[in-house]
Amino acid sequence: MGKWKVCRSRKFFYGFLHGTVYRGLPVGIFLFFVDSHFKTENMHLSGFIISLTFCGIVGLFFGLNLFERNDKKYRNLLEDEKILKGIKLLETDKTWNFENLVIHKQDDETLVVKNKLFWLDESDALSKNLDACLNLVMKDFERLKENADFDVFSGNYKVRVQVYNNSEKETPLIEVTM
Repeated sequence: MGKWKVCRSRKFFYGFLHGTVYRGLPVGIFLFFVDSHFKTENMHLSGFIISLTFCGIVGLFFGLNLFERNDKKYRNLLEDEKILKGIKLLETDKTWNFENLVIHKQDDETLVVKNKLFWLDESDALSKNLDACLNLVMKDFERLKENADFDVFSGNYKVRVQVYNNSEKETPLIEVTM
């Protein structure tokens, strides 16, 4: 993981090296020989340059795609580590902030999930706005439950989802227990 941390800071170099140099150029040379039927009288410099250029460009895009796939795996591993640390915090009865959510254990049976970002003023507290905010908080929580460790942990609790506005009141605008 430490090696990828260094590699990810040089995206285009990675794409060039792993796409163009390691894959594009060898394929270009091979295609040049195949196109010339392995006969020297059919081998021309212009064909060689065209083959290398085309395969080099395609290889660069392949390398950048490879970079994105590896980087996505790396980000998922980092997120898994954050989630495991969050589970440990919750097990010790501490509050855990994860993206837009603030999660804490209220008792041995209930997890309380609140929104951290505030979308509504008191004047905006209409029913449809509240439902939209509640759905966003629930969607964030469901995405968190896609992590197998958190899904197992949260399966032992009732979950209470609360939406707050940006006033200083400690009363939720809407609350749903799952």
